[in-house]
This record gives sequence, structure tokens and C-alpha cells, in this order.
Amino acid sequence: MSPSNRKLRLYVTISQRLFRDSLLFQLLLHSDIDLVGESESGIDTLNRLESSKPGVLIIEENLQDNDGLTIAENALSLHPTLSVLLISDTPVSASRLAIYLEAGIKAVVSKHQPIQELVKTLFYIRNGQVYVGAWNKPDTPSQGVVNAYHALSGREREVAQLIASRTPIKEIAAQLGVSCKTVHSYKDRIFIKLGFERLPELILFMKRHHNGAAA
Repeated sequence: MSPSNRKLRLYVTISQRLFRDSLLFQLLLHSDIDLVGESESGIDTLNRLESSKPGVLIIEENLQDNDGLTIAENALSLHPTLSVLLISDTPVSASRLAIYLEAGIKAVVSKHQPIQELVKTLFYIRNGQVYVGAWNKPDTPSQGVVNAYHALSGREREVAQLIASRTPIKEIAAQLGVSCKTVHSYKDRIFIKLGFERLPELILFMKRHHNGAAA
């Protein structure tokens, strides 16, 4: 059987059970898709990838225990041949998309994309090709975000810089001499104060701040 004709081995990581079930009900109507695993958390996904050996991972941008970018990066470090499709429920800017692609994610699609388009994307990326959809969110940070960043405490800005550099939570905790729970609390406050929902938003903002574009 040629690579183009073999079944697509699929793993799905989506926290929202109803959305996951709805997606799987439609995907499994396709006889050439083989569901080899599903999870609602990122950690469970990382623990099960070795035994399930998927070719493609569908992962939600916002998970209950982590963010899709971090889990995708960890999954790809362990399984470099894995093709990752990230599902977003909001528009993605070109700069944020670039961060995803730089991390090794092969496709970023809308949560509301028609199922047939999603299926086409799955088979497009299975052999390592990249799919880029059309997104229209502005790239320029608002002055309000800049002001909110300058209003953060010194420790909060320090944590923001470490998180944006993708330093693991455990390492941040050890470096600052605090617990992981405390670091998570800082992270939650930073995201709330800056109005961010996803790690790439913070990464992009911090890169611009470092380069003087968000001063």
C-alpha cells in the first residue's frame, strides 16, 4: 500500500467533550481515518503518544491543563515525524501564525471550519506539508496592552519574560525560589492583566517589546 493510500492514524486532543465528540463522529465517517487515541488534557496526550503512534495530532489551542503550542512542541520533540494540526476558536494574526509554524505545527485552522475542509487539511499535512489558511486579526498591539504591561509589578514582568522565552514552569519556580503553584498564579494574573488568552500572544508581545516595537 502506498503512503498516499494508507489509513491516516489520528490522535485528537480537545478539552471540550461535546466538541470533540461532534468532530470525531464526522471524522470517523471516513474509512481512511483510524482514530488511535483521544485526550482532554495535554499531559495525557504526551504520555500516550508513544504507544498510540499517530501520524497526525489534532490539538486544541486552549486546553484545560496547558496550551496547545506547548504540548505540540513537546510532542514534536519526542516524535519529530508527527504532523500537528492546531484548532483555534479565534482569528490568528500572521505573526502569531509564524510562531506556530516555527514551532513545527503544520496547520492552523478555525474551529468553525467545515469538516470536509478539515479532512482535506489532515491528508494534506500527513506527509509533512504545511497548510496555511486565511486569517485577518491585526498584528499591532494596542496602547492599552503596552500600558498594562508597564503597570505590571517587577516580578510579574520577570515571570512574563521567562514564560515568553518558553522556560518550563519548574525552572522558573527554581530560579525564583517559589513553588510551581505560585508561578502559575503569576501567569494567570499576567494573562488577565494584559488581556491575553494564549501563550503566542505573550510571546509575540514580548518579542516586540524587546525590539522596541511595543514600547
